[in-house]
Amino acid sequence: MHFKGYTCCHLTGPANILRKEDISIIVVDDLQFSREVIKSGLGKSGYSDIRTAAAADEALYELNQRRAHVVLADFWMPGMNGLEMTDLIRRWDENNDRYTGIVLLTAEDTASSIVVAFDRGVDDFISKSANQFELAARVFGAGRYAFQQNELRERMRQLSAQLLKVKQNSLQDPQTHLPNRVQFELQVESMIEHCNARGGGLGIAMIEVDTGDKEPRLGTLKTIANSIQLALRPMDMVSRYDINTFAVLVHYQDPQAFNLGLFERLIDSIKRHTRQTTDQGRQLQISIGTWHGHELDPAPGLAEIIGNARQACMPIRQ
Repeated sequence: MHFKGYTCCHLTGPANILRKEDISIIVVDDLQFSREVIKSGLGKSGYSDIRTAAAADEALYELNQRRAHVVLADFWMPGMNGLEMTDLIRRWDENNDRYTGIVLLTAEDTASSIVVAFDRGVDDFISKSANQFELAARVFGAGRYAFQQNELRERMRQLSAQLLKVKQNSLQDPQTHLPNRVQFELQVESMIEHCNARGGGLGIAMIEVDTGDKEPRLGTLKTIANSIQLALRPMDMVSRYDINTFAVLVHYQDPQAFNLGLFERLIDSIKRHTRQTTDQGRQLQISIGTWHGHELDPAPGLAEIIGNARQACMPIRQ
């Protein structure tokens, strides 16, 4: 079941003070006379968005068509009573990360009824004999709490989205949009554990680019990144490890199927697609170092693997 939403009023400043006309209400009572009396009293107190329902299932239908901030319901109704309806609304709210204020009306005001109602998730509990002013105040309190809860949920969703974006950016090189060093090393560590537990092997290639500049030009970086990706399988990983270095991770299950020629294809692809001189006429220097191993028991550490690959770096002959 899916809830249709409503616009939430923010309560964070003087210009955004919650008004009674902002609160949407559904009045639920099996007696038409009671529904009309309650609706009339709320209307005289300043509320304008008031719907009525003769039974809990009708109220739930209305709530699903358009959300309400407050459901004001009779405790005892034929079929589904107020507490059972509360249980269902709370489940819907949880599934949709929203909150609905619930106030129950009853002719009984015993302590046991109040305890049960609050234990089931009711926000407030009021006697049917209460005057319209007390009822209006209780509805406003429940509506204000619902607004605050929904505003808090919206802020948490926005914060989660921002954190996710920050996390994604923290794992991605902003220039080439490749995985960065952090993501590459996390993946290598994950693959080391995988190979140690289930067998298979890893191949690592560290590709260093020297243009003679402090930082390679963006066009050169993207060209090299694309040329590396063209030579890899879809399941292999290429990252920008640092300013001048790309890193490649290859995982294989069967050692007999692993071919060192893959790294040679990387070199050929880079040479074929990359300009061999910079705009200033400097010769582009590219070095590659590789490491591979299988049956990683005991498994080497990340630093050892990366260090061995970097130490093995040799210039590519032009």
